[in-house]
Amino acid sequence: MAATTQLPFPFLLLLPLLTITAASSAPLPLLALLALKSSLHDPAGALTPWTYASAASTSPIARSPPWCSWPGVSCSTADAAIVGIDLSRRNLSGSFSPTAAALLSPTLTSLNLSGNAFSGEFPPALLLLRRLVTLDVSHNFFNGTFPDGIARLGDSLAVVDAYSNCFVGPIPRGLGQLRQLERLNLGGSFFNGSIPPEFGKLRSLRFLHLAGNSLSGRLPPELGELALLERLELGYNSGYDGGIPPEFGGLKQLQYLDIAQGNLSGALPPELGGLGRLEALFLFKNRLAGAIPPALSRLQALRVLDLSDNRLTGPIPAGLGDLTNLTTLNLMSNSLSGSIPATIGELANLEVLQLWNNSLTGALPASLGSASRRLVRLDASTNSLSGPIPAELCAGGRLVRLILFANRLESSIPSSLASCASLWRVRLESNRLSGSIPAGFGKLKNLTYMDLSSNNLSHGGGIPPDLLACRSLEFLNVSSNPELGGEIPEHAWRAPRLQVFSASGCGLHGEIPAFSGGCANLYGIELGWNSLSGAIPGDVGGCRRLVSLRLQHNRLEGEIPASLESLPSVTDVDLSYNLLVGDVPPGFANSTTLETFDVSFNNLSSKAAPPVVGPGEIATTTRRTAAMWVSAVAVALAGLAVLALTARWLRCLEEEEDGGGSSGASGGGGGDKQGVGPWRMTAFQKLGFTAEDVARCVEVGGVVVGAGSSGTVYRAKMPNGDVIAVKKLWQSHKDSASPESHEAPTKKKRVVAEVEMLGQLRHRNIVRLLGWCTNAEGTSTMLLYEYMPNGSLHDLLHPENGRKKTSKEAAAEWWETRHRIAVGVAQGLSYLHHDCVPAVAHRDVKPSNILLDADLEARVADFGAAKALLHGDGAAMAMSTVAGSYGYMAPEYARTLRVDGEKSDVYSFGVVLLEIVTGRRAVEPDEFGEGCGIVDWARRKVAAAGTGGVWSEVMMEQGSGGGEGEREEMAAVLRVALLCTSRCPRERPSMRDVLAMLQQARPARNSAAAKAKAAEQVPA
Repeated sequence: MAATTQLPFPFLLLLPLLTITAASSAPLPLLALLALKSSLHDPAGALTPWTYASAASTSPIARSPPWCSWPGVSCSTADAAIVGIDLSRRNLSGSFSPTAAALLSPTLTSLNLSGNAFSGEFPPALLLLRRLVTLDVSHNFFNGTFPDGIARLGDSLAVVDAYSNCFVGPIPRGLGQLRQLERLNLGGSFFNGSIPPEFGKLRSLRFLHLAGNSLSGRLPPELGELALLERLELGYNSGYDGGIPPEFGGLKQLQYLDIAQGNLSGALPPELGGLGRLEALFLFKNRLAGAIPPALSRLQALRVLDLSDNRLTGPIPAGLGDLTNLTTLNLMSNSLSGSIPATIGELANLEVLQLWNNSLTGALPASLGSASRRLVRLDASTNSLSGPIPAELCAGGRLVRLILFANRLESSIPSSLASCASLWRVRLESNRLSGSIPAGFGKLKNLTYMDLSSNNLSHGGGIPPDLLACRSLEFLNVSSNPELGGEIPEHAWRAPRLQVFSASGCGLHGEIPAFSGGCANLYGIELGWNSLSGAIPGDVGGCRRLVSLRLQHNRLEGEIPASLESLPSVTDVDLSYNLLVGDVPPGFANSTTLETFDVSFNNLSSKAAPPVVGPGEIATTTRRTAAMWVSAVAVALAGLAVLALTARWLRCLEEEEDGGGSSGASGGGGGDKQGVGPWRMTAFQKLGFTAEDVARCVEVGGVVVGAGSSGTVYRAKMPNGDVIAVKKLWQSHKDSASPESHEAPTKKKRVVAEVEMLGQLRHRNIVRLLGWCTNAEGTSTMLLYEYMPNGSLHDLLHPENGRKKTSKEAAAEWWETRHRIAVGVAQGLSYLHHDCVPAVAHRDVKPSNILLDADLEARVADFGAAKALLHGDGAAMAMSTVAGSYGYMAPEYARTLRVDGEKSDVYSFGVVLLEIVTGRRAVEPDEFGEGCGIVDWARRKVAAAGTGGVWSEVMMEQGSGGGEGEREEMAAVLRVALLCTSRCPRERPSMRDVLAMLQQARPARNSAAAKAKAAEQVPA
């Protein structure tokens, strides 16, 4: 029997095209590119030049075929064969044509599809490209499992980059058969399981990146056999078992090793000292224990060593000081003991040294700064260090942060620091420093924060006059230095940015200088427990932002200034234990901003208010009333409580967290508090009205403009003419009747969450929270927002039946306007998800929560269900109640209440996009069918008739969207919407990628002619 020849599969794909080619004489490379183009969606027109016509019109005497000059195409100089296709960052989607792959298979060596919008399973057609050397599909939305069949490309494939996709399941072991592989990047997906030990056979591998997945199990020691490996990134996974294999010490070419946040345990293997070419070692946030191996001192090429946030014990090896190339040494948050090796101070290239939160003793290296002249940041706080501060810490003129608090440092503050022009933040509190404060700090143009409190500064030098004239200084604390002495400098309030000045318990004498209008930004003044005399300056009322004034235990005389009662933001006033006379200004009795007002133990007249201590009330006691010592104890205890609250508030002013400290921004912590009557206001900017104004305007003239699950929204005009939106939160009967019930504190937490979150958010597409008001009992809350005159996106998309459209609503029917609104919302959500730390999930995105300003600019609002995202074990948020609104909730809510907040927002935004494009509501039972929403309806329409069947009928009637360009743009946005509403959360893009896709689909007709046409058809 005659033998039969079996044709290979790729050749079978070519048979139909061979017939066409024979008839048309079209070259195979041209057919391949046209087949590829036809399988892709190209909303930006990146592949527009790829046409048969452009190829046919080229001169026959051209040196290379016309397609070799098409964008993204590379040809061989020898035979003009297509060897490379680079379609990166073109907003492409769709599939990769198997026919194109078969035609390109004989010559194509490089394919780059990165930075696009491809989704779905890994394209099987790519496995036909048997000569590929480089394959890059990174930064897309591919999901499903990674194909084990990629091993069939093992003869040539050198680069596989699939970073930042949505792949799931185990990493295929077949990748271990790609013996020519030099670079493998599978980071940033959702791979689980263990790392295949077969990877140890990839003897040509130089780069292995598996970080940012959900990998577990033990690190395979076989990876130590990768003799050519230069970079190994395995960190940020769900949790490995065990420790670092000693075999990793055999990676002699390794330059970069990152296994941070991997749950590693055990000891650091000394074999790592054999990595002679290693430049960066990141092992922070693990559970590594034991001592730091002295063998690490053999890493002579090392530039960055970060072993922070582990359980390391023992001393810092002296040999680390021999690492002459070291720029960053982070060993904080361990249990290290002993002294800091003197050789650390000799590191000439050292820029960052962070040793805080250990148990280190001894002195700081004397040569620190003088030999390490590149030092930028030094943080050795919260240890037990002693001895002096090195005299030449800023010898190189680059020191920015000096953080040494909570130690036992002695001697004086080096005078050289006062001439360190780069200094920005100095924290030396809670030590045993003595001597005077050096003059010259006031000349430092970058100094914003200085804390020298709780030391033994003395010698009567007092506070240098120039320090309180520093133009950049915002925070100064010299309290609890009993021997500091001296007088408050005459021009103490000259520092234009000073917010907090604390000098309690410093032995100060003399008079308090007049403010003379120089306290515009002061929030806190603490001068208690000194020997100050004279009168309280009468112009203290000019400090309009003052929150806390504490002058207790001095020798102040005269009357309480009447201007003090007019301060709109003051909460704490303590003038007790002085020699004040006269009456208490009557205005204090009506102020609800006051939490503590203590004027006890003075010589005030009997007309003063009764001696009662409590929030918003007044405490007064004369020195001649010995029977009031019990009240004095109560006042003292209340003062301690207020001091604790004030200390917490002061921390909120810190811009960044210092090592070993607990600081951070709080939404309400830095706000001004003001108001009269039974309400208290916390404002996040200067307001020209009081809490009582808000309450009265809502009750008398407030116009209801909306109501939701959490409260009613009023439009209220303030006495000064400002128009604001007031959201009065619901107060349930159960909350009112039983404040101690478990629901009351839960609701209070929700309110506080919204206020604190909005107080910190700063973005043009996020609604601005002006402040909030609570009554004295804490049973009623009002949130104050910037008023949006054009209502919500829901109002514009779905106006009430029979009502005449406003000009703004008519303008909203134009595609350019709708697209701009969509981009604005995406910008706001992208900010919440990617630029906030921690990230914020809104969890109730819908048109009624998207407000529009006077220019129809979108503002995301209503954060009642918002939640900070805790990445890691808390990445998915388990909720006891469903958050969101019917028609906008992601389908995973129906299966489980454990959801990904970011991906849930993306789904909801996709529904909003569908409403913008189609003009339909999210739920229309008569049109969509019972139990179906706009997502199901749109998918059915697209499947049946393409995108043209879903356009807004209103937009078509008005003539908008009639042009081919606008239709293409609307189709692009529709595809984004369908991608956002994928049933699988992992298939949905991030909001950052959504924003990029929407911006690339922006309207092309932003011309004067288009605007003129719009002006003709939109009524004035």
